[in-house]
Amino acid sequence: MAFCTNCGADVTGPFCGKCGAPAGASAPAVSPLSQPSGPAVPPPAAAAPTKTSPVVWIVVGCFGLLVVAGVIAVMGGYFVARKATQFAKNPGFAVSKMIAAANPDVEVVSTDEDTGRITVRDKKTGKTMTMNFSDAQKGRIVFKEDGKDAVTVEAGGEGSSAVFEMKSKDGSMKIGGGAPQNMPAWLPMYPGSSAEGAMSMNNANSNSGLFGFKTKDSVEQVLRYYSDSLKKAGLKAATQTMQQDGSTSGGTVTAEDSSGKRKASVTATTGDEGTSVAVTFESPK
Repeated sequence: MAFCTNCGADVTGPFCGKCGAPAGASAPAVSPLSQPSGPAVPPPAAAAPTKTSPVVWIVVGCFGLLVVAGVIAVMGGYFVARKATQFAKNPGFAVSKMIAAANPDVEVVSTDEDTGRITVRDKKTGKTMTMNFSDAQKGRIVFKEDGKDAVTVEAGGEGSSAVFEMKSKDGSMKIGGGAPQNMPAWLPMYPGSSAEGAMSMNNANSNSGLFGFKTKDSVEQVLRYYSDSLKKAGLKAATQTMQQDGSTSGGTVTAEDSSGKRKASVTATTGDEGTSVAVTFESPK
């Protein structure tokens, strides 16, 4: 008699009457070499490569940082000490040398620390310029471009009396030092005022400049004074004013003679401290 291979009951038909399994199903064969049932045993793992202990990396890293820091400190100290010595000896020369070295379009041709001279070349144009800082501590620097006359820059004084002046064969420019030194006689200073922030320029044909001042007088008084003074000096003057809240907040007087060689402009604006005035002029030599 057939029996169910699933539950072991007697089977009289195509299916087991007890569990319903097909009567022809057979039990799975067990190979004599098969492993017994149960959790699979993994094969022995391959030996992992030996890893360096994190402690070793930390020690090596710290040692490397100490070495690098030491090298930087030594090199930095030498660099700073050298630059500090150069700066103390000739600040203009030291700064210019560093600026020239940092500019990709400029090539340092030669330097002479004893004389305070540095020569640089413009890589794009090929032109060279020599800067002489021998008198830099006295406020005097000389620039000499290849093929051109030297330009001398001088500075002196302190505070409101400080003066900056640039001179060349073609002319000069001066900033500071009170009223412009080339101020024409036909342009008067406003009564009771003193020039501030003055600048004067000279060339072969003309003198020009500008200056400013402050006054407690109104904008109308300042504009009227300069309009009358410039007309008396033979210039044709025109006045324009700006109104705000029913009063004059600012204005300008422009003047010029018939030849167009004598010119002046006066701009006045009102503020918390009174009236601020800016004057520009141009006059033939």
